[in-house]
Amino acid sequence: MIDDAAVAAVSSGEKFQAFLNIQAQFDRYSASNALLIAHQCPDATQLADFAAWKNTGVHIKKGVCAINLLEPGQEYTNQDGTVKTSYKVKKVFDVSQTTALQKHETLVSHDKKLLLNALVDHRPCEIEVSDDLPERVNVLYQPADSKIYVRQGTDAEPLFRGLAQEIAKVHLKQKNLTCCNPAFTAYSVAYVLCRKNQLSCETFRFDRMPAEFGGMDAKSARQELSTIRRVSNVMIGDMNRVLDTHDRKQPQRENANREER
Repeated sequence: MIDDAAVAAVSSGEKFQAFLNIQAQFDRYSASNALLIAHQCPDATQLADFAAWKNTGVHIKKGVCAINLLEPGQEYTNQDGTVKTSYKVKKVFDVSQTTALQKHETLVSHDKKLLLNALVDHRPCEIEVSDDLPERVNVLYQPADSKIYVRQGTDAEPLFRGLAQEIAKVHLKQKNLTCCNPAFTAYSVAYVLCRKNQLSCETFRFDRMPAEFGGMDAKSARQELSTIRRVSNVMIGDMNRVLDTHDRKQPQRENANREER
């Protein structure tokens, strides 16, 4: 099923965007499991197995089909001496398949300045303001200089989108990650980060997929999607270290403000 899901994900912009949406929603899941979710339940928002739902007093609706994911099992040694990990099927259900009253997940919202600070806190190269960028280009990575240049006065959301895309390009280069179209991969990573952080994604377009994706086999498709997942997760992890620290300190700041009053 994963191979079919991978080929399907790169076959159209709509299906590709559905994969990116799932990767943003379930960023800790592997690319393979994100593919399986997108293939079986593209609108999923909250997953749990039968026992977990039951423990919260929630029942599975009659007639719904479980979403099959892969769960790592025990390691074993092949005949050639290589160590492999076995996998087993784990059946989960989305909240929409249960009797739970569906509520929009309460997400912690961060202001754009904080998101920008979190994005660049673990920057993989220098970022410098420049007045010498091409027309209509706000952020540009120059590999020859190992720098990202930013146009002075760029608004927060386009600045975040541009920085996310160009930082993704740096990671691709520094980690020697293989992909058929680095610019598109970085563009896709930027989309995942914007969606993950509740920023506008209206300017992103996936109706024209790269020519390299046409007729792509399952192995190549899975590699492309895994690269997007790997880079986006590195960047999400870097951001979360800053955001989590901020969120932990927030109650202390609020208490201090109340005491001052």
